[in-house]
Amino acid sequence: MTADGMRSPRWNATTKLIIALTAVAVVGLVLWRFQILVAPLVTAGMVAYLLDPLITFLSGKFKWPRTAAAALIYLVLVILLLTSATGLGFYAAGQIANLNLNVQQIIEGLPERIDEVTHSNVVILGYTLDLSQFDFRPIYEQIVASLRPIISQAGAYVGGAVSGAAELLGWALFVLVISFYIVKDMPGLGSAIDRYATDPGYQQDAARLTQEFKQIWNAFLRGQAILGITICVIVWIGLTILGVRFAFGLALLSGIVEFLPIIGPIIAGAVAVGVALFQDANWFNLSPLAYALLVLAFFLVIQQFENNFFAPRIMGEHLNLHPIIIMVGAIMGASVGGILGLLLAAPVLATLKLVGRYAWRKMLDLPPFSDEPPKPEPKPLFDWRKIIYRKGAKDAKTK
Repeated sequence: MTADGMRSPRWNATTKLIIALTAVAVVGLVLWRFQILVAPLVTAGMVAYLLDPLITFLSGKFKWPRTAAAALIYLVLVILLLTSATGLGFYAAGQIANLNLNVQQIIEGLPERIDEVTHSNVVILGYTLDLSQFDFRPIYEQIVASLRPIISQAGAYVGGAVSGAAELLGWALFVLVISFYIVKDMPGLGSAIDRYATDPGYQQDAARLTQEFKQIWNAFLRGQAILGITICVIVWIGLTILGVRFAFGLALLSGIVEFLPIIGPIIAGAVAVGVALFQDANWFNLSPLAYALLVLAFFLVIQQFENNFFAPRIMGEHLNLHPIIIMVGAIMGASVGGILGLLLAAPVLATLKLVGRYAWRKMLDLPPFSDEPPKPEPKPLFDWRKIIYRKGAKDAKTK
């Protein structure tokens, strides 16, 4: 009640509807007007979410204020960012630029090389296949005509990427600053949700939704980062052993496109096979076609290991989306949010599925969740969080 004993009047349904629609319209207008900030802000939230366990561990282990632990981690990140921009970044850019030049040379010599390949004999399991009996000329002429405009623009893309390095560095620093403030206040997010959910029943629903939400984004963000680094290292080692040119650049590409659902591994494998097919010589003295098939087999083996071992152990099954839904969602995400929309299509769809299922069951007056509790986190391939937390608890008991 107010000081004079009068209670503030309740809003009726019409007033609530008008306020809600006005708020949605204002938020939509702000997002449309300042859409250039959407991608950096989302990226900042992802970075904060990834670094939260490490900052929490440092804060608890050494009894530091959370702000001090976050400041130390972000100082290290800024140093690594500036160092990589002048060192590893230029090396990777050089590898990719050389790869681009090599691809242009490949296109120029494509008719001659395909003619050489198609007039050779391939021995498979003791059987000799004479490729000269097939006429591949119309096929590769169409390929050359289709790829030439793309390759001619690739050089401009690389040059544009180099010229925009300063702008990219500025946005990276902006993302780090915003994510620093997000991660610093992240422990208070749970209590903020509880404050808005005043009813005890809704507090329980909010806690359950938050738990499943965390599982979805843990599976994607932290799991996908670990998976990308793992694939990058394996591809780098494997292509180096096979003697493929630009092994580091191809491995870096494989790790980056790992974030692209379904099509990422296909892109990485296709580029590596193309480089191997038009490589002048190899360590095994194989024909270009046989060497390319060897590299293709290597990527197929990696894909099988990823699908049957790495991904289940690292990612878990919390996304639980059909591949067709992921592909359609990726196209829709790319059309709405560009690269960022493409990358986040899978977890956003899983989150919408979670919220939609909850709303649908509430509208039908059914229990909002199934009787089964949420699936526990799978035993991860790299269980570093349990190791450091267990070690911190053990040290605390010793003290």
